[in-house]
Amino acid sequence: MKKLLILFPVFFLFACSKVPAGNAGVKVYLYGSNKGVDHEILKPGKYWVGWNEDLFLFPLFQQNYTWGKHSNGSDDGFTFQTKEGMAVGADVGITYHIDPQMVGALFQKYRNPIDEITQKFLRNNVRDAINRYGSQMAVEETYGTGKAALFDSVLFSLRRELTPEGIVVDKVYLIGTFNLPDNVLASLNAKIQATQ
Repeated sequence: MKKLLILFPVFFLFACSKVPAGNAGVKVYLYGSNKGVDHEILKPGKYWVGWNEDLFLFPLFQQNYTWGKHSNGSDDGFTFQTKEGMAVGADVGITYHIDPQMVGALFQKYRNPIDEITQKFLRNNVRDAINRYGSQMAVEETYGTGKAALFDSVLFSLRRELTPEGIVVDKVYLIGTFNLPDNVLASLNAKIQATQ
């Protein structure tokens, strides 16, 4: 009996989960008639999470993520084709936040934590927007003044598509410069020098 009295508080402590400050929690029931997403969004604090429940955390503060060459040697950057069919590589960053009122709906749609939503769904949206608008530009435009216009168009497209879902994109930006084939880069540099 003493062992049970000692084990109960220990079990209770381990079954408690915390929603840290700056986050919202979504409790998911795994079994029974209530399985699915609990529509009550959990604010920061400690909550009892039973054996048949999962708690997913969604940060409400600004998130920043980059796709490109990483220090470990991996590369998840983007490649798009210009109007001429020229392949251009781009390391891209995004800054976004989650609308607190849309956390439940966001989880219901994607059924994934925020890291997976970023790596899969958000990345796909960024890639599609870059491909759509990059393919309308000549390679010279992307290398020069059209770079800002390209990313303005991408940002506008992402805001239009993702804000109603609860993902508010604050900024999309190029990290460094576009990665062009060496012969194209040399040709563009020679043209710029001749103009100057």
